[in-house]
Amino acid sequence: MKKKLFILFGVVLIFSGLFFLFGSRVLGVFFPKKEYVLTRSESSVHRFRDSSTRLDAIRVKVFYAVPRNRTGDIPNDWKTPIEEALRRAVSFHSLQFRGKSSLAFDVYPKPVILDEESHFYNTDITARGNPHALISVAEELDRRVFQPDGDLYDAGFSAFKKGEYPVFGIIYEGVGASGGIIQDSPKQSAGEVARELKLPEFLIFKVHVPSANGFFILSRDFLTDAEYHVNSATLLYHEFSHTMAIPDGYDLDTGASYTADIMGDGRRKPLLRTYLSRDILSGMGLVE
Repeated sequence: MKKKLFILFGVVLIFSGLFFLFGSRVLGVFFPKKEYVLTRSESSVHRFRDSSTRLDAIRVKVFYAVPRNRTGDIPNDWKTPIEEALRRAVSFHSLQFRGKSSLAFDVYPKPVILDEESHFYNTDITARGNPHALISVAEELDRRVFQPDGDLYDAGFSAFKKGEYPVFGIIYEGVGASGGIIQDSPKQSAGEVARELKLPEFLIFKVHVPSANGFFILSRDFLTDAEYHVNSATLLYHEFSHTMAIPDGYDLDTGASYTADIMGDGRRKPLLRTYLSRDILSGMGLVE
């Protein structure tokens, strides 16, 4: 049986990290053996350095996910700041990709009260963008919302159109800022995946999210706290970018930026004052 490979590209904060994870669902897409070889396509926008995965149309199913012990923290107007950030992200995406890749968001109409309390999702470690919450919350959402026997199943909401690149976006009542792609791997163990990618085995995890090929998590605080008012939408798009396989543009240990665009120093700026670099766009098939 092929295994599911999840690559988590990083987070907004200086506690960022690079994680490689795999899980158990079977699809027809394999981890590209030339992942780090630049490929270009005149005909379509594709995932970064992966011309086999087209991004002509991206649809993100967005959820405001709240652990059951955090329901008292739900703002009265929780939806407005989320939708405003998403609208700005759509405009930014259209501008950067010159209309050759469409981005659409569907926001689940009410907060999803999660089955467990915060500690279950966060575990004892929330650094590096809280990837444990990203995985566990996404798995629960997939089970409850996207599977016919789920208690929140909605056939209309859970559907993706043919040809759309499916993504989960999780606005989380808690710590979170990370994202990545999900792909199949023919490998049978974490050790095999680690050796193929030349990474430590402790960076390999299992995930089971059958309904998405990418997902990200962002704390609700980033969209509502005054401290992040200037760059709230920027942070959201930064994390979303990881679902297209775009890596961070800053040092994962120190937080020091080595690119000026939204993946590096630009993540601190308003969305209208940042951009995706030419190298990234070229690596996604957008050539001049």
